[in-house]
Amino acid sequence: MPVIQRLLRVLKASTLQISWTFLLLVVLAHMGTTWAFFSMVGETMADSITDWVYFYVVVASTVGFGDFSPETVAGKWITTLYLIPGGISLFAALIGKATVTLSVFWRLQMQGKGDFSHLTGHTLVIGWHGETTERILDILKADKSLPDEIVLCVTKEMSNPRPADLKFIKGESFSNADLLKRAGVENASRIIIYDTSDDRVATVALSAYSLKGKGAHIVAHCANPDTAAMLRRTLPGIECTQALALEMLVRSASDAGISRVVNELLAVDRGATQYQTKISKPPTGATFGDLFIQAKKICNATVLGLASGQDDSEGNMLNPATDRPLQDGDIVYYMANTRLSEQQMGGLLSESR
Repeated sequence: MPVIQRLLRVLKASTLQISWTFLLLVVLAHMGTTWAFFSMVGETMADSITDWVYFYVVVASTVGFGDFSPETVAGKWITTLYLIPGGISLFAALIGKATVTLSVFWRLQMQGKGDFSHLTGHTLVIGWHGETTERILDILKADKSLPDEIVLCVTKEMSNPRPADLKFIKGESFSNADLLKRAGVENASRIIIYDTSDDRVATVALSAYSLKGKGAHIVAHCANPDTAAMLRRTLPGIECTQALALEMLVRSASDAGISRVVNELLAVDRGATQYQTKISKPPTGATFGDLFIQAKKICNATVLGLASGQDDSEGNMLNPATDRPLQDGDIVYYMANTRLSEQQMGGLLSESR
């Protein structure tokens, strides 16, 4: 047994060192030379490419249906001494190579050593904090309007927590540009940064911002309002969220049911929720009132507010005046059962004219 185990280890190591290109060339060479030998001795299965490939695969894989077999004495010797030993060996090498390749690939994915820099339009979640991050991932998965590809990037010693529906990258430090590049930060559409330390959030935000693509949107969670204000000043376009538990507590005490309304608005797996869509080239003279009426009438959507596409400040976005003119690039915030595209939003304005 030790001899056999040692032999298997040597075979596995040899298979790993052989490239797929070389292995496939050897298989083709063996198949070609065997066909040449069969042709020279007059075997009929060598007259048809289809029959020959079928016969070779059946013999090499040891299936042996028996519908084709050598008819000449020379053909039988060629099969015995050359085709069967060489074919079976090469078939075993192919299976071994495929098994080892898949095993290595799976292990790399579980350990976070893969490379997803080729992905585009995905969601990148940076940081792992147990149940909180699990909830973030659940919410992302529940929103069917978002792409399925989610990449989780961590620096903790852990394996992929959800290998079935999550791509996983692990490294030493978020300040390492190579780690974020392997996570696909350069082509991600959405980047979510969550950490219990505002200092780490700021560090990660600075690194991700310097590497992200032009259209990527970064959202960072900050416990301290000063950190959030600093990031907004330093990184134009970044969105910083803060805990609303205390505010919700006080508002619910004054106006009963407020917490239920907020929770319903934030839920993506039930009822209506919040969305935003950009307006492109609205009709001349179109106003917020026009959009509000048409959205409710046609799509049963309630428009909550507007923000200028050129203004990143946190001014008065909610409940603007009905005569507020719409401008190209305005961001519409609304509540609906499903997301409306730019084309649908533009269509509402066209029907109002």
